[in-house]
Amino acid sequence: MQDIENKLYQYAGYQRRLKELREQADEILGQHNTLLDGLLKSPCLEDVRVQGGFTSDPVFSAVQKMIDVYGVRLDAIRNEITDIFYHIDEIDRLVNDAGLTENERRYVQLRYFDGMQPKQISFETNYCDGYLREIKKSALCKITAV
Repeated sequence: MQDIENKLYQYAGYQRRLKELREQADEILGQHNTLLDGLLKSPCLEDVRVQGGFTSDPVFSAVQKMIDVYGVRLDAIRNEITDIFYHIDEIDRLVNDAGLTENERRYVQLRYFDGMQPKQISFETNYCDGYLREIKKSALCKITAV
């Protein structure tokens, strides 16, 4: 039962990390798009020739490398987001398949997903601590059985 509870506690952390990753991705994508826009507006190098017939522009090369770096960073973020969604979906499936009562579902939502403390839940639901412990135990037993 402790394993299930630990998994439920991770839910809020997954949600926080997901938000952080989305913000990072938006920032990187903005920088990526700014570089691409600048690259597209740069002068055409077709008329510039150097030894061997190849064009060479160090600024263009540096910008292209930065665009590639941003692409790699975005791919890493995308992979981590995919992993997080896998874990969130697994937790959601466990809770949804457990056949929880309304009180049990609300307790799980408040305690594990919203991160509220037992005293806050007691105040929010107007239930005494003893009754909340019974709800918790019942919910965790049902989830463990899934």
